[in-house]
Amino acid sequence: MSLTASSFFHILLIHAIFLLSMKSFFKKIIPKKLIILFWHKPKAMLAALLFGFPAHRLVCIAVAGTKGKTSTAYYLSHILDSANIKNVLFSTGALKIDREETLNTLKLTTPTPFFLHSFLAKACRHGCTHAIIEVSSHAIDQHRIWGIPFSLAIMTNLTPDHLEYHTDHEEYITVHKRLVTKKITAIFLNGDDKNLLPFSSFPAAKQIFTTDPFMKKIKAESPLPGAFNAMNLLMAACAGRRLNISENTILTAIKTMTSAPGRTEKISEGQNFDVIVDYAHSPESLKNFFEAFRLAYKKNIIAVFGACGDRDPQQRPWMGKILDTYADICIITTDDPYSENPNAIASHIQSGIMQKKPNETLFNIPDRKEAMRKAFSLAREGDCVCILGKGAEQWQVFGANGTKKIPWDDRKIARELLTPPAQTSGQ
Repeated sequence: MSLTASSFFHILLIHAIFLLSMKSFFKKIIPKKLIILFWHKPKAMLAALLFGFPAHRLVCIAVAGTKGKTSTAYYLSHILDSANIKNVLFSTGALKIDREETLNTLKLTTPTPFFLHSFLAKACRHGCTHAIIEVSSHAIDQHRIWGIPFSLAIMTNLTPDHLEYHTDHEEYITVHKRLVTKKITAIFLNGDDKNLLPFSSFPAAKQIFTTDPFMKKIKAESPLPGAFNAMNLLMAACAGRRLNISENTILTAIKTMTSAPGRTEKISEGQNFDVIVDYAHSPESLKNFFEAFRLAYKKNIIAVFGACGDRDPQQRPWMGKILDTYADICIITTDDPYSENPNAIASHIQSGIMQKKPNETLFNIPDRKEAMRKAFSLAREGDCVCILGKGAEQWQVFGANGTKKIPWDDRKIARELLTPPAQTSGQ
């Protein structure tokens, strides 16, 4: 009996569905440590071997921490570009090989080992000499960066995060310590973050403080808003100096610096109010964002925000309180709910909002596009609409383990809503 192409495809599809279902089943019954040891680590070793250990032909820089990783990695790549150093960048926001930049559509801070080593191998073929890789705690724990000999590392901060994966904050810190191997010649630490004190005892540790004399020069040249951006720039600049890039080259690069995709990114389609898309999705990042922009606007700040599902729900009322404090109008909507009910997530956020009046300064609009439309309809000249939580992400994710993904880009949707319909002439 012959097997048609259609039948073969259906058999493969059934097998794929079966394996995915079994993966979820085994994850529930097998301890995480065993999955890491017998699944993630061998997979990473095989990937590095298959692609010929491409990272060994590159100077590799890791950018880790809770917030600011994407921006810091992006800024350092721009500094290397300005010094004519061919580099490859993998970050949450953007992928880049020797100035050729695309968006990261994988919805992963650090990709699977097969993708990562393939990407680095391609960069080597294009003549890149340096690699900047944004490294998540999941990637460290799951050995996704096995076979990558990092010589420099930047640690932006370590506030509590991903406690749905890590047992507690102490484990989260301990996992990050595994990044500091004997091959690391320097690890730049945000000295203003007390959570990074456990790293200061490493021989390679270099603490960076906002009081650094270089900070004054950076602030004078930077076109980017906010103290958080200044620190990210400073850490990228210090790493650049370690790579023997001159201070003048670094300061020249900073003058032309732009935000990473979806990070304080302005959307302009001729409207008389500002629209900013940002990835802020935690209490710390929301507070930093608003503190950077609140004083710049004497009129209304209208915030569109929805928390991610399957994450620590205790942070949601706190985020609601921050929205209540800094925004004049709050529009609660859907982010990536995953397995959670979007209405339940919205209720958690709204429990922290006490000062706003429903249907006047507080709205609950689950449809994210309609929430943005409402924000634009409320905006008046001089106002600022802040679309927060997703940045330049290319998907909106529903269902347990992200079983349903729909194409989504806050920036694209905003431009679509802001663009006036084309006028047609009658006969």
